[in-house]
Amino acid sequence: MKKLMMTFAALFMAVSVNAQKYLNDSGTPFEQNKMYVAASVSSASLSYSKSTDFSIGIGGKVGYFFIDNLMGLGEVSFMSLKSGDQSNVELGAGARYYFDQVGIFVGALAKYAHMKAYDTTVNDFQPEIHAGYAFFLGRHVTIEPEAYYKHSFKDSDYSGFGLRVGVGIYF
Repeated sequence: MKKLMMTFAALFMAVSVNAQKYLNDSGTPFEQNKMYVAASVSSASLSYSKSTDFSIGIGGKVGYFFIDNLMGLGEVSFMSLKSGDQSNVELGAGARYYFDQVGIFVGALAKYAHMKAYDTTVNDFQPEIHAGYAFFLGRHVTIEPEAYYKHSFKDSDYSGFGLRVGVGIYF
């Protein structure tokens, strides 16, 4: 796991932090009244917590910039754990802040998690913090790698950190 986290850290250092121009547009992609939609995936080697050995997940996000560089964010995700023996559905709301036009962002979400394992059902509140980079492929489309940590108030075994890679659209 240490190698994976070091690889992710190296990825962030390798990505240039030069300001990205919004391709001949007078505005920026992170300005007030713009919208955002995204889909992401986290897989077996990209997520870790004490309660899981293997996981694969998909998620969707929507957002709206209330002011420049600050976005309100909603998220829904589904994760299958340990070869389908467990499943996890999460709903969250929060905010994300972009550092001007560079594409680096940090955010926080308040999440409700509904976990089902064998004959047991667990409902949990799991706040999450995340940081990532919006790498623009074109005028509106981004690839967004991000690292996250979510904390469980129900049981520390459900707390965990991981990596996600997503595709975002700003319009």
